[in-house]
Amino acid sequence: MSEATAAVRPSPPPVYRWLVLLACSVAMFGCYYVFDALYPVTPLLEQAFGITGTQIGQLDGAYNLAALLTLVAGGVLIDRLGAATSAILFSAIGALGGVFIAVLPAVLPWPVAGMLAGRFLLGIGSELFIVAATTVVGRWFKGKEISFALAVQLLIARFGSVVADKSPDLARGLFASWQPPLLLAAAAGLVWLVFAVVYGALERQAARQYAVATAVHTDKIVLADLVRFDLGYWWVVGLCVAFYATIFPFRTFANLYFIDAHGVAPEAAGNLKSVLPLISMIGMPLFGLMADRIGKRALLMAAGAFLLVPPFVMMVGWRSGVALPELSLPLLGTVLSAGSPLDLVVAMVMMGLAFALVPAVLWPAVTYLVPSERLGSAYALMTFFQQLGWWGMSSGMGLVKDASGASAAHPAGWPRWMWMLAALATAAFVFSFLLWRSERGPRAHGLEAVKS
Repeated sequence: MSEATAAVRPSPPPVYRWLVLLACSVAMFGCYYVFDALYPVTPLLEQAFGITGTQIGQLDGAYNLAALLTLVAGGVLIDRLGAATSAILFSAIGALGGVFIAVLPAVLPWPVAGMLAGRFLLGIGSELFIVAATTVVGRWFKGKEISFALAVQLLIARFGSVVADKSPDLARGLFASWQPPLLLAAAAGLVWLVFAVVYGALERQAARQYAVATAVHTDKIVLADLVRFDLGYWWVVGLCVAFYATIFPFRTFANLYFIDAHGVAPEAAGNLKSVLPLISMIGMPLFGLMADRIGKRALLMAAGAFLLVPPFVMMVGWRSGVALPELSLPLLGTVLSAGSPLDLVVAMVMMGLAFALVPAVLWPAVTYLVPSERLGSAYALMTFFQQLGWWGMSSGMGLVKDASGASAAHPAGWPRWMWMLAALATAAFVFSFLLWRSERGPRAHGLEAVKS
């Protein structure tokens, strides 16, 4: 479409923009569900195939490896294909990965190999789809709407994680064996693909009818930028790596940990874990608005990182012996089973608040720390190191679990595993403190002072 032709065409109506966002967001719901659906099934995989903690860590590692390769080469491919084609292609790859995870272990002599192949495909499809979907918000929403649009997209996407975490309770009839829950996840992958196709159709229809931008900008790594960023940026990178390398591996093993170490039922374990994405998807927009209103971004990041440390200490060292009574709780009562240990509930609420507060401030903070023309490289590098840290921690935790003999028969093997997480969470707080201290000095970037 030429510039002259685009000039005479009308802008898309607001309802069209929100339809585009809704289609992309529902697709992301399916994407998040497929990713998180594996974890509630890990106790059943242990029973069926004797899968070890090391192998569970390797399943995350296969996804991380695909993500790392994505960050190196994926942006170029999306630039060539465009957002609509890319969204359809990569959702199809991710959906195929979900099918492999559900089907290949039943037909291959090495079940874990089939799951590794599926998780690798899921890593390619999921990470590249998220890159393409994120560009949609930037292209279709302008000004103040963009923050709200991003919040809506994330809320819908993380609801997929909540549903996956609660699947042992919501679809308990499927959890008699390992395969039915994963077949349900494969069906969610088809939902992902269908709504990616719907988005692609809306995008192409808009290109024919309305004056819309067709160029797609994606982040690429610029190797020369590795040594040219300000020290404050690297404090944020350190916080990002330590924070997510604590949260994501914990979510990988949380079902096993709650069942083996605390003796809770599988349904209650899934409900406890769902507190993290539930509080996050509600809290992130609120904390983002608060940061815009009051500034103090570095201080808020430090507060969120501090909140992440006590839950791991509490879960290892403090057992209240008190369970949730049969009562109605305004928010958590919708996700927590009566009888859930109260100390675990308190720990998960604190962790959920950290999971809402830190990401809400961390990612926007980068825009204050690096020049706008290098923002793409900054985000790509930060995400690259985030994936690398996540990969290393998941693999290490799997090895420690096996070396300690952590299991339902030997719950005393779990504390060493939890102290690893507590130490990494402490490192995240140290990085956030260093950032806060630097922002109070003469080379501050305005994180503490900037207000909307």
